[in-house]
Amino acid sequence: MISPTSRHRTNSDAESLPAGYNSTILKEFVDALERLGDAQTLDVGPVCQENITFFAERMARHHVCDMFSWLKRENDKELRTGDEWKYLDYPERNFDGIQLWDLCDYLKDADMVRLVKLCYKMLRASGLLMLIAFEKKPAASIANTFVIGQGYRVDIRPQPHLELPWNFRHNRALTSLLSNFTIVRSFRYHSGIREFLFKKPGGIRD
Repeated sequence: MISPTSRHRTNSDAESLPAGYNSTILKEFVDALERLGDAQTLDVGPVCQENITFFAERMARHHVCDMFSWLKRENDKELRTGDEWKYLDYPERNFDGIQLWDLCDYLKDADMVRLVKLCYKMLRASGLLMLIAFEKKPAASIANTFVIGQGYRVDIRPQPHLELPWNFRHNRALTSLLSNFTIVRSFRYHSGIREFLFKKPGGIRD
């Protein structure tokens, strides 16, 4: 799974991106959902065939909504309308897990609050929410796809067509925006990538 990622990089891209890593939080996220047997998941990251295959093989039903592309289209307009959120029009309490990847790094606080509210509505009770955040802005000012490989290996593939404004948040600022959720675990990797796993309150899956 690593070789397709490297083919999409230029030398300068590869030098400016954090190294790939074995994801602890992704494994916990997937293991918990697989135990349900009939989990439905939502991936809001850039469309990536490797990730679609990964989740489709493990979940009863997997949905993809590329919010990065919709944000880019909206940001390219002279007057932003906020219409990008209409694409997250899934039913309430529809998903057992939502994978946000690093979408939070490209949202202002008001948009982040909107996204969190939507996720809360879309998740079933005790549903899981996973997100990634960079500790500092990568040298390359473009969005990336996190590509899942064997053994929960995650590599980073630049997406040159997705240049979005970047918003850094310390852990406390980030978790405060998700205060409606319970934090299950967080992990910081040597590369400076931070992963978080949150759970929607509720003891019984609805």
